[in-house]
Amino acid sequence: MDWRIALGATLVLGVSAWCHAQEGGGTGKPTESEKRPFGQLPPNAGWLSDPKAEATNPWEAIGGGKVHLDDRLRFEFAETDKRKPSFALTNRIRLGYETKAFHGLSAMIEMENVATPDSDWYWVAATGDGDPARTNVSDPTDTEVNQAWGRYRRDGLFESEAFIDIKAGRQRLTFDDHRFIGNVGWRQFEQTLDAARLDVGNKKLTFHYAYVWGVQRIFSDDDTARPWDSDSHLIRASFKADDALVITPFAYLLDFDNAAGSSNQSYGVRVSGTVKLGDGALRSLVYEATYARQCDYGDNATDYEADFFGVDAAVAIAEFGQVGAGYQFLGSDDGAASFQFPLGTNHKFQGYADLFLTTPPEGLQDFYVYVRADLPWKLKGELAYHEFWFDEGGENVGYEIDAILSRKISSNWVVLGKLANFDGQGRFNDTIRLWLETTFSF
Repeated sequence: MDWRIALGATLVLGVSAWCHAQEGGGTGKPTESEKRPFGQLPPNAGWLSDPKAEATNPWEAIGGGKVHLDDRLRFEFAETDKRKPSFALTNRIRLGYETKAFHGLSAMIEMENVATPDSDWYWVAATGDGDPARTNVSDPTDTEVNQAWGRYRRDGLFESEAFIDIKAGRQRLTFDDHRFIGNVGWRQFEQTLDAARLDVGNKKLTFHYAYVWGVQRIFSDDDTARPWDSDSHLIRASFKADDALVITPFAYLLDFDNAAGSSNQSYGVRVSGTVKLGDGALRSLVYEATYARQCDYGDNATDYEADFFGVDAAVAIAEFGQVGAGYQFLGSDDGAASFQFPLGTNHKFQGYADLFLTTPPEGLQDFYVYVRADLPWKLKGELAYHEFWFDEGGENVGYEIDAILSRKISSNWVVLGKLANFDGQGRFNDTIRLWLETTFSF
């Protein structure tokens, strides 16, 4: 019965996309909106023809802003050994308003709501919602303030390319590939930070600092999985020598009053870049490599030290897409504690089945290969394979196969299917997850 539900939902999305294509929904060269990353608003979103131009008075700033609207309807099937399957049908609507800048000053307020027709069909372990016999799906229902911030930005300081950007309040804050600092955008509630942030620099050299006093996690403000009270400092700099070499040192000092076990400090450096290979079939090489050292911080009662190393490289192939491979080493301190990413978008790493959102105390090694392809009918596909080992002892703990198929039907409408199949060893159970979703963004 389970596979029939999944197949039926897949056919609905597929027929919808096919019908739209037959009606002329997108032909010829991709528009600028189709080239934008998923979820990024068009540059002219709002009520004015040129929203980048500053307002001439406060009334124009307030009334001439732009509305942010995003609605995502999702079905998630999740099943793991020794537990009943979950069937989570949820809808996330996000509505906000951002003022136009006036003398560099602007502000934004954004609400977020997640609803489901029946919460008993799945289980949210962190909040205790739903049927506890079912497999965990981390999408509780609630309404929250997702963002509420004030901002000051000035470009062209001292008649140069320098800029300054100050933002304070609840905000979406991400760095680099989201490995350490991310918004967990895959879940229906995203992670936002109550923070004051300073960005200053130019096209070559930038400096970033943020003080974080609260973490609004993906479980909203539920009393059980409440937001984290924080006394954290995020420090990052970036030097761009050219497109082929960007050097990013960082220090993340994370201290959580009501989650002391997640408090840690990480110091490291990331190098990344794009190397052009020519005009033949192989167009470019995209690479990144990160090393970091982590130890306990704040009131964390566990005294530990651990290392992290990650490398990823992909070759862009003309009229096809990308082929890549990578390796991540999440170290352990003699099996007592391991390298953790409490503010990272961890769903993005170590497989979409979410078996390793928290690193096992033995640490983890992950070798993976992937293919990302531009397919007929404007479909985009991704296929990945992961092999996992413990750091301590080197025991194999399983492998995972992930797949994604998506189509941007219009500048505002995307449909997507995603599959994760984990084959576990030892204490890690076999797990399968399937998502089908449709998203409208304006």
